[in-house]
Amino acid sequence: MRYEARHSETRGWYVVSDEGHLAHVPDPDTHQVRAAVFEREEDAQRCALELTRLGTLS
Repeated sequence: MRYEARHSETRGWYVVSDEGHLAHVPDPDTHQVRAAVFEREEDAQRCALELTRLGTLS
């Protein structure tokens, strides 16, 4: 599965799968699972690349 970063005026930067599902990741502070929504493009891009990389390992 592949992931990509997208931008929305209301959401900011977020990460979705190639199937159109919003990705969920552990929050770095609380470790609770949350939607992959970011303030910065760089963070969203990094998340998308890492999720794609992890998906190719399975």
